[in-house]
Amino acid sequence: MALKSGNYGIQMKINSYYLLLAGPALLIFTLLTAPPLAGMSAPAWHVTGLMLWMILWWISEVMPIPVTSILPMIFIPLLGIDKMDAATAPYAHPLIFLFFGGFFLSIAMEKTGLHQRIALKALQFTGQKPAAQVAGLMAVTAFLSMWMSNTATAVMMLPIGLSMIKMAHASNQDDFGKAVLLAIAYSASIGGIATLIGTPPNALLAAYLSKSYQIQISFADWMLVGVPLALVMLAVCWIWLCKFHFKLPASSDGQHNFKQELAALGPLRRSEALVLLVFTLAAVSWISQQWLVKWTGLPLSDTMIALIAATVLFVLPGEQQQRLLVWKDSQQVPWGVLLLFGGGLSMADQIQKTGVSELLAQQLSLLQGIPPVFILLTVTTLIIFLTEVTSNTATAAAFLPLLGPVAVSMDLSPLYLVVPAALAASFAFMLPVATPPNAIVFASGKLQIKDMVKAGLVLNLVGIVAISIASSWLGPMLQ
Repeated sequence: MALKSGNYGIQMKINSYYLLLAGPALLIFTLLTAPPLAGMSAPAWHVTGLMLWMILWWISEVMPIPVTSILPMIFIPLLGIDKMDAATAPYAHPLIFLFFGGFFLSIAMEKTGLHQRIALKALQFTGQKPAAQVAGLMAVTAFLSMWMSNTATAVMMLPIGLSMIKMAHASNQDDFGKAVLLAIAYSASIGGIATLIGTPPNALLAAYLSKSYQIQISFADWMLVGVPLALVMLAVCWIWLCKFHFKLPASSDGQHNFKQELAALGPLRRSEALVLLVFTLAAVSWISQQWLVKWTGLPLSDTMIALIAATVLFVLPGEQQQRLLVWKDSQQVPWGVLLLFGGGLSMADQIQKTGVSELLAQQLSLLQGIPPVFILLTVTTLIIFLTEVTSNTATAAAFLPLLGPVAVSMDLSPLYLVVPAALAASFAFMLPVATPPNAIVFASGKLQIKDMVKAGLVLNLVGIVAISIASSWLGPMLQ
């Protein structure tokens, strides 16, 4: 067995080595050969090579995703495709700073423990029925995931879920435990699609549409699509887990445990109250941003609101006159995600500038004879199952710049394909490696891979239908 494991490890290293070399080889090939299409310029051909290199490394993760994301800053000016200023400008896109500000709100909630208080406060009203407790758990997890990272939400909710399982004294406690853990993972992913800052693909989509097609999606605009879809998927997920897939016990003592844990937190502290105030004002401002602009006459944007909220958190004092946030807290910001945003937008910008998107649209004109709904279903299915084994943000960064031109080639708005692609990137329910929330609950040791595959496959299939319907009916609201 040891020999087998060693050979497997060597084989994996060899495969990684090949993938590592294959990336730059794709760019070198375009440098040594003439453009294959009539009317294709040399810069467009070189951008194609760089794009394929980045897609390969992003999807295989043979290199850290943030490292792959800095390639445009190196090769776009180095190859004379564009100036350094043009290559680096997308890394400072306003929507990247929207996410940046949102991260600090999330960090402040975690630092003060406000997120745990919100969760326990809500869960104490769920009653004694396990199905109702799972519903409450999912609602709280999804709500927190709308504003915090999916990973942080799952990490925080896991101990609460484990205490629920411990308090459920029943012969079919095993089913209840699996339902609770999967509910945490799935609702963390589902909740993230509801807002622009809930999960990176959402903000990446908005930034791509703004940069490439001058289509502006506000925080409130996105919620018109994201919230209804999230509510539907949460309901479907709860019905599937609690009414069909698992047999839950008739009652549980979890409610008493929630009250005990809430009491242990003590009264609401000053720091929690201030973070709650800043969070509430930011959320209300995002939702009513267009009305605020008209009322105040100020050019308020979603990004500006996020940065104001983040700045206020560094100013306000909590207990013992210590600021709610200090710069050391910025170490928790996932800077790699912001680099990934920038790399994806920089490549999308060059795909547009060099005419690659137009050439791609021309080559795909044959798709005009295929019903658009078939293309929509195909794209949604591909992304959902691809993101089971790849980073959802990297998948979105790789495919959005390609799908926009495909939609245009079919005489459709780019929204028709890029919106479902971004949503589908967050719908990975089958494997522990698919998303951090899946991995976090799997690490509890109370789930087997087959449990997640059986439960997740149904949700993947439902997700394909739900995303397709939401994109067709609600997508036009984003115009």
